[in-house]
Amino acid sequence: MENFIVPAGNLKLPLPARVIVACGVFDGVHYGHRRIIECAKARAQEKDCRVLALSFSPHPRQLLSPVDAPALLVSKERRISLLQDAGADLCAFINFTEQVAALEPLDFLRRLAENPFFEISGICVGKNWRFGRLGSGRREILADFCSKKNWSFDAVAELEKFGIIISSSAIRQAVAAGDLVRAKEMLGRPAELEGVVVHGFAIAKNELSAPTANLEVSAGVMPPDGVYSGTVKIGQTAYPAALNIGIAPTYGNDLHRVEIHLIGFDGDLYGKKLVVALNRFLRKERCFASPQELKAQIFADIAEIRKDFQLQNQ
Repeated sequence: MENFIVPAGNLKLPLPARVIVACGVFDGVHYGHRRIIECAKARAQEKDCRVLALSFSPHPRQLLSPVDAPALLVSKERRISLLQDAGADLCAFINFTEQVAALEPLDFLRRLAENPFFEISGICVGKNWRFGRLGSGRREILADFCSKKNWSFDAVAELEKFGIIISSSAIRQAVAAGDLVRAKEMLGRPAELEGVVVHGFAIAKNELSAPTANLEVSAGVMPPDGVYSGTVKIGQTAYPAALNIGIAPTYGNDLHRVEIHLIGFDGDLYGKKLVVALNRFLRKERCFASPQELKAQIFADIAEIRKDFQLQNQ
């Protein structure tokens, strides 16, 4: 079984590196995930070693049940960045194949222990984390295995917010329902859309004096159609942004699009990957009587978004 573990390209240390492993899918790197990283960091300080965030690629449900696999909250690259921001020194991925999915819990743990990249000193997971074939591995099995290996073991209690457990699924549901406040409270930051800028019809630039970047979304959960206040970072500069999600009914289109106007930005974005923070919902998308009426509304939206951005950065 080749490539059981795939390093994320950030292994600059002499190998094998001594690590505390924080293990989970970590989609979104929400408050609950960060608590696991914090636990691993505390253990790593005790044992004078590094923190390894060990995730899975692809998402297990994308392999096991592709028909109803969830939309990922963040891309793999964004996940690495967020995990490092949370305190992970290193990131790696378990190459989740059918062979890996079929491993019995103890076989899975043995493969983990025998990897050539890391000398494991301990493991931190969420209290209800499952592993191995059909999720049959539970924390009791993991605790016993760690004890025999003389590894530390920590099972981190789940966090609650709004009377529910913080989870990637709960965050997806909140964003899909348009509850960006609830999603932000669980994520610890605004929900995001990621994608590449593709060519559009140039209507917004030529007729509305508000050029937009058409985003081909590759990660993130789509909120309900409408106009949103957002933020996009280009290089080291954060720009306020107006997002229109929908079909642009004033022009009789039926193609669902995500259009982003970066306020104060002047440059070419075609082919570039953007991460767009969804700050708040402004209004529903609607059909205007004329392009002039739409243009007036767009400029009113931009003025409101500027105020949002100034308040956020005071």
